[in-house]
Amino acid sequence: MPSLSPDPTSGSRDRSGLPPDPPQPPDDLLRASHQLLRKIVEIQSTLIRGGNPREALQRLLAVVMEATGSTSGCLVETSPATDRARGSRCLVSLPADARGEEAPGQELRTRVETFCASTEPLPAESTGTRCVLPLDVEGLRLGAVGLAGRPGGYEARLNDFLQPFLVACGALLLGERHEQRRSEAERVLRQQQQESAENLRLVMDNMEDGVWVLDLDTYEIFANHRWLGMLGYARGELEPTLQTWLSLCHPDDAARYTEALEKRQRQDLNAMEWEQRLRHRDGGWRWVMTRVTVVARDAQSRTLRLVGTNVDITVRKHGEERLRALVDMLPDLVFRIGADGTYRDHYITHQTDLAVPVDRIIGLNMRQLPLAPVYLDKLFLQLGRAIREGTAEVVEYPMERPQGRMYYEMRLMRSGPDEVLAIVRNITERKQTEERLRQQEEELRRHRDSLEEMVRNRSEKLLRATLELEEQQAQLIQTEKMASLGQMAAGVAHEINNPVSYVMSNLGTLDQYVSALRPLLAAQRELLSAHEAAPAAPVAPELIEHMRELWEQGDVDYLLDDMPELVEESLAGTRRIKEIVQSLRSFAREDSGEPQLVDVNEELASTLKIVWNELKYKCEVKRDFGPLPPVSCHPTQISQVFTNLLVNAAQAIETRGEIRIRTRQEGGEVVVEIADTGKGMSAETLSKLFTPFFTTKPRGQGTGLGLSVSYGIITRHQGRIDVQSEPGKGSTFIIRLPAARTEEARG
Repeated sequence: MPSLSPDPTSGSRDRSGLPPDPPQPPDDLLRASHQLLRKIVEIQSTLIRGGNPREALQRLLAVVMEATGSTSGCLVETSPATDRARGSRCLVSLPADARGEEAPGQELRTRVETFCASTEPLPAESTGTRCVLPLDVEGLRLGAVGLAGRPGGYEARLNDFLQPFLVACGALLLGERHEQRRSEAERVLRQQQQESAENLRLVMDNMEDGVWVLDLDTYEIFANHRWLGMLGYARGELEPTLQTWLSLCHPDDAARYTEALEKRQRQDLNAMEWEQRLRHRDGGWRWVMTRVTVVARDAQSRTLRLVGTNVDITVRKHGEERLRALVDMLPDLVFRIGADGTYRDHYITHQTDLAVPVDRIIGLNMRQLPLAPVYLDKLFLQLGRAIREGTAEVVEYPMERPQGRMYYEMRLMRSGPDEVLAIVRNITERKQTEERLRQQEEELRRHRDSLEEMVRNRSEKLLRATLELEEQQAQLIQTEKMASLGQMAAGVAHEINNPVSYVMSNLGTLDQYVSALRPLLAAQRELLSAHEAAPAAPVAPELIEHMRELWEQGDVDYLLDDMPELVEESLAGTRRIKEIVQSLRSFAREDSGEPQLVDVNEELASTLKIVWNELKYKCEVKRDFGPLPPVSCHPTQISQVFTNLLVNAAQAIETRGEIRIRTRQEGGEVVVEIADTGKGMSAETLSKLFTPFFTTKPRGQGTGLGLSVSYGIITRHQGRIDVQSEPGKGSTFIIRLPAARTEEARG
């Protein structure tokens, strides 16, 4: 092809500094341009038939270098600009061996790469030694071409000559960039599809719902293991076809499904759902909720592929059936009512309470009901509150019916943004019952007031009777106490008479002793008087002798030895008399109102002193007193109990016997046992033992109140008294009294 290089035979200067050749004629330039275009077209045709873009760029650069007479050239691609600079890479460099740092094309390539890396929109460069031309396509800089080594240098007119080459190179770079992006996008898309397919498989295998895909061309079904598992089958046990599915459906549901499927193919619908029954492997039926979505259609909008889910709702259906059976038994009316009071739907099992025919309910407004305005306003107020606040509201209202006034209760609960669910119940019977109850309560109130008045009067009478009874009981106790004292009077008098006798005898002896000592004391007084009159005078011998005679005659030595013993015996007698008198006074006195802390052992000892005359001639008393806590009681009443039991024990002994008294503490109780070896008692006697006025003694010897009063005293002290007795084996009375609490004992 013609070259734009200068002719060596022409008069132009060579590289040594000769002037360049004159410009070529227009015909030669045009011919060279046509040849360049032809070469470019050939290279592009090769590329279209499947050539390598990099090889095409290299051939284009070689053609341009030949056409321009350049000895070196390069083509550099620009990468997308960043904030600071563009990247670049050299795609083609000729000659191919010009890669070393000393090669002639290295400087050109470096300059072109710098040109491409600049973020500024630099214009083309045409100097005497090199030419750098940008590759701009649609305002986007894709790279640059550099040429060098042309004899005579490069002129600006070469830019126009090389435009087809630059356009072809730019198109190749842009196409390759688009191809790379498309390949990367396809790679990413394939990876995403693979990941999506894997994720879809994992999701389907791990879903709780049964998922299936139906191809309506082949009627094949792809289902996950849950779809099969809910029917008791494993993967591979069922043929994955529509016919298999229909064979598992209940006959009624299969016909309905086939009809729905045909409707699906005829109409342009997107989704549907229904409930169906599928036969389980065990032969039973499972309720399944099936939801279907169209995912593919042909050009005529016919359904090609369906995707669906199956959810086992057997438990829910059974629950709904039980709930429906329960609701059917309820006497309530159920309505859906809009915010404006319009009835939208209803569920009615009993029509007897309807004020309008059932076919006129939907669309009817509550204001058309035969209700008083005040109750209608109340209904609408509660309806609006239930919708606004979501609270459950209850309204009661009456309604005039042919059979008379009826009462109803309406419960309102929000079921949507502008509606409520209303449950209406006939409460006429309840209202009538409440009215009857109110009347009965009023009647009962009147009766209660009357009874309270009667009870108040009876209580006052009973209180007075109780006070009188308590007073009589106290008098009875005191009477019985005095009777006991009367029975023991002779013994007590005898007990007092003994110490009185020897006290009087001792006092008579002491009187004789004093008479014998009186002369001696008179002589001593004379001696003292003489000494006082004449302290220095000697004592008369005859006076001393007289005193000695009186001492011997009166046996004063004996008197002095015997007098202290007489005095001690007399004091002991008076103390004995004092103790007996004090015991009698304690026994006979009336109790004060407040209980006292008492040592039971001391009370027993004091009682023994009083009754000792009744005991000492018939029995031997053995004591076994253990340590006891104090007891809060009325001491004289407890002493009376001990007196009655000890006297009865002595009277039960016919000739000679024994009485054993034992005290001890058991837990929080003080226990006193009084046992005798008397004649004992029969079962009949034991059954009447504590009955008032019952006695086994002859007439005139007993009142029959001793044990009865004792039982009452112990009971009032929160204690117990038990008896163990057999005929001929004696009797044992066991008394248990609560010990005083710690704070009472400390107080």
